[in-house]
Amino acid sequence: MTETILQLLTRLSEAGDDAVLSGTVAESHYGSEFDRLLRKRVLVEAAPVSDWDVCDRCECGMISRPIRQNGDQYQADCPLDPREDVVLSAEDIRSFRINLHGLAGEISTKAALRGHAEAVAGGLWKLGETEAGRLVFLIFQTSVLTLDGLVPIIRRLSGSRPATLVAPRPPAEIAAYLIDAGLHVIGFETALAAPLSEYPASQGNSVLDPPSEEMELVVRVQSGAIEWRNCVISFPHQLFPSLRRLVDKALSKDSLASKAYLEDTTGRVASDLVREMRDKIVEGGFSQAEAKDLIRTVHGRGYRLQIDPSRIRVVE
Repeated sequence: MTETILQLLTRLSEAGDDAVLSGTVAESHYGSEFDRLLRKRVLVEAAPVSDWDVCDRCECGMISRPIRQNGDQYQADCPLDPREDVVLSAEDIRSFRINLHGLAGEISTKAALRGHAEAVAGGLWKLGETEAGRLVFLIFQTSVLTLDGLVPIIRRLSGSRPATLVAPRPPAEIAAYLIDAGLHVIGFETALAAPLSEYPASQGNSVLDPPSEEMELVVRVQSGAIEWRNCVISFPHQLFPSLRRLVDKALSKDSLASKAYLEDTTGRVASDLVREMRDKIVEGGFSQAEAKDLIRTVHGRGYRLQIDPSRIRVVE
């Protein structure tokens, strides 16, 4: 799957206020959308780079070497060895600072949230409110997830309203803590897997809103993710078809998925596929026992998704 410019900027925002997009990486995203982000100052172009690293093991004594323009190209010369001269393109010397406030606002707008994005604490952003009345918060940096005051701040700002937290994938123990605190936690890879406008909250199927209590498992086909026990878990595109087969079987009269039925999606051994599915569930903050209880082994026959089919919803 090709990474969108919004996904790229969100991934790079892990660096916080120092987040920068290089010209060489940005080049493949140039176009009308990129220009719009420049106009809105989500991206701010920095001054061109004026110097370059010296050669490895160079004895010139210089900290860096100046870049000079040579026609349409640029060149960083080694004063001792012309063979070490580096020819650069215009994109090599370009860079763009990522404006986190602007990026948070862009994500809020794409999600069609009510209100506007605002920084409410160090590294924590409030994006707005879904049509269902759920407040949505955003964290760009993994380190912010471990701050002791994070949950109390979210609770204070949310009041009696439920809250969703969009963040980098947290460690399993942190994910479990956040879920136990009553937060609906979504990773970037799930929240931005498709254009957020495809999940308008008014339709009641926004990834920013958890499934209703009547539904124990919601399967989102387009983003390759499931929502289970107030947690969103994403699966690689190579693995999701096997999971989908488990779901399809759970919804049929014969809920048992044979090994051959699962293996037919990739040609891989069914036990390996199931192990990787369970690993993804554990990464979402659950225990191995819980993962095995969800995907139950029927020895000698195959595997079964241990959920009442009336409590499973598939969103195509």
